[in-house]
Amino acid sequence: MPVPGHVGSDYERLRPDFRVIPDPYAAGKRVMVVPAIRPDVALVHAHLADTAGTLLLEEREDDALLAQASRVVIASAERIVPTDLIRRAPTGITLEGLHVTAVVEVPRGAHPTAVRGLYDIDERHLRAYMAAARDDATFKTYLDRYVFGPRAHDEYLDAVSRP
Repeated sequence: MPVPGHVGSDYERLRPDFRVIPDPYAAGKRVMVVPAIRPDVALVHAHLADTAGTLLLEEREDDALLAQASRVVIASAERIVPTDLIRRAPTGITLEGLHVTAVVEVPRGAHPTAVRGLYDIDERHLRAYMAAARDDATFKTYLDRYVFGPRAHDEYLDAVSRP
């Protein structure tokens, strides 16, 4: 895949798998190309999904590309709906279920990040995460409270709603 803007950078020295080649579309210019990645597992969150794994994804993200490149795709979705609701959506990218290994309905499953049109980024929680991550002891406390402690997603949402 071409990566514009990196010719002449340290990537040429640090990443021998990145190559600089003549740009086939601009005579006299060079372009860096990087090898394809093949993730073992991708975790993506969709606006909508059907029971066969067809997903409606945010068009501003690379989730569809990530899913297509991955060996296994686990998708969560705000809602599981009939396929025709996904097909009629006025915006978003539809990813066919053949790329998805498993799908589960998890409302607010993108927290603390956002789902456009449904909920915003939880900046307060992200700041708390970044502060906790500066130190092993505070990060352990964070993980115990928000990752290892809650037994289900609704318990996690309860925990993040309390200061």
